[in-house]
Amino acid sequence: MYALLLAVSLLPIHATVLAVAPQHTVIASTRGATLQLQPGTYRFRIPRATAFRPGVGVDGLLDRTTKPWTLRDAVPARSFVAGLPARGKVVTVDLGSYLPNVTLVDAAGHPFDLATAFRGKTLLISFIYTRCPPGDLCPLTSAKFARMQEQIDPKHMHLLEISIDPKYDSPAVLRNYGVRFGAIPSRWTLATGTGSTVQALLDRFVISSIEDTTGHYVHNDELFIVGPNGRVAFIARSAAWVAGGALAEARSIDGETSNPFELFKLSLVASIVAACGGSEYAGIVILDITLISLMALAVTWILWRLARRLMRER
Repeated sequence: MYALLLAVSLLPIHATVLAVAPQHTVIASTRGATLQLQPGTYRFRIPRATAFRPGVGVDGLLDRTTKPWTLRDAVPARSFVAGLPARGKVVTVDLGSYLPNVTLVDAAGHPFDLATAFRGKTLLISFIYTRCPPGDLCPLTSAKFARMQEQIDPKHMHLLEISIDPKYDSPAVLRNYGVRFGAIPSRWTLATGTGSTVQALLDRFVISSIEDTTGHYVHNDELFIVGPNGRVAFIARSAAWVAGGALAEARSIDGETSNPFELFKLSLVASIVAACGGSEYAGIVILDITLISLMALAVTWILWRLARRLMRER
């Protein structure tokens, strides 16, 4: 299906069925999609529409090239609600896991299968939302992605950020967000999906998304690096990862030569941040101070040895 729909812009939406109509259609109300679809009541064509009863919520990918519009991959679903991941209900993604087969939509509205779309490339995955305040976690993560995309070979590596806010982050919103950071689609994909799809991903990747105020999420940030074989090969369990270290790890997974200092720094910063209660800034500052102190000690030791040698020669 994906090959046939690549030229079609699909729109993830949630709707509530009001009535089942003739010709495999339903009358449904929807809150719409930011910048792309006004809230309202619409007639949608849904294969097996008789399976949907009035009052049932439905998630699907809206295809507006047909008359009436077609809701593809439609499934009964509740409206997306942010919260803690339901780990006990799913098989979680961990080291060695294959990526799950779920349909996401990129900033151009093109659908893709997460499990297979980037097979053969090393893939770096993180989770963000576009309404995150400036200077907060998501813009900092996206700034790292912006730095990394300039240094990767798109034939062997790709970057992927998935929105945790499907209610607001439509493909058009993600496209504008990508422009802010200079995202190049051939190197860096921004993706969203239906509420039920995103909820399942958050559960499987164990990503929290607590909406403490309207439009603001408290969430954990993890970086997943997936090898060309489609298996998760590395997970940074906090926002402590640095772009250079992540790229070094990705290149190592891809079989390329990596900077051993950057690999060491990636591991060390993560350890320090964990000890600092999750503060990336504090972790990096402490690391820099530690490295400077070690360098100063090394220089002092060398000077002391030289001084002793000179004194013996006298």
